Amino acid sequence: MRILTYGLLSLMLLMCAGSVFGQQEKGDVELQLVGTYFATVGIEDYSFGSGTISGRVGYYFTDRFELGIGPTLSISTTTTQVPPSYTYDPNTGQVITTGGGTESNTTTTFGSYVFMVYSFMARGAKAVPYLGAQYFKSDFSNSEDKGSVGVSAGLKYFFAKKAAIDFGGTYMWNLTKDVKGGTIFFSIGLSFLVSFS
Repeated sequence: MRILTYGLLSLMLLMCAGSVFGQQEKGDVELQLVGTYFATVGIEDYSFGSGTISGRVGYYFTDRFELGIGPTLSISTTTTQVPPSYTYDPNTGQVITTGGGTESNTTTTFGSYVFMVYSFMARGAKAVPYLGAQYFKSDFSNSEDKGSVGVSAGLKYFFAKKAAIDFGGTYMWNLTKDVKGGTIFFSIGLSFLVSFS
């Protein structure tokens, strides 16, 4: 038991020591799997929430600037407030209320996004904060969906030389006409860097 404990502690120390040098470099390709949850804000009698699994492929043009694309699979639920209907029964003289409450609909969609990221790196740091921007189209089958643009901020924590956990948040503005409100994304991802040089 003691050997196993010392072995695990040694492995953790090696991972932490190796991660001091774990940052992206010019020419690296990033492969990332991201899970995201987002919801609408500021809309009365309507809510929309969605969970998305997406892949990312990005290329570092410099040590700090990345440009990439990724496919998405989303499962979304829309909930709307349905007003009740009233009917008068002349036999009893009562008003009968029917319906009302909330109505929910769940759908699955395929989409994609294009992104760019600027990283604020410090030499030897394990944590790399970043700012970014993206264009996101959640449903290719819907021609009326013009997509969304947004800004993001996050932090990558390198737990190994070429592997990091990515925590991020994004605020999106919808480009579709007459769509109100914004969308907030919160995401966590696992990132791997591949170097071809």
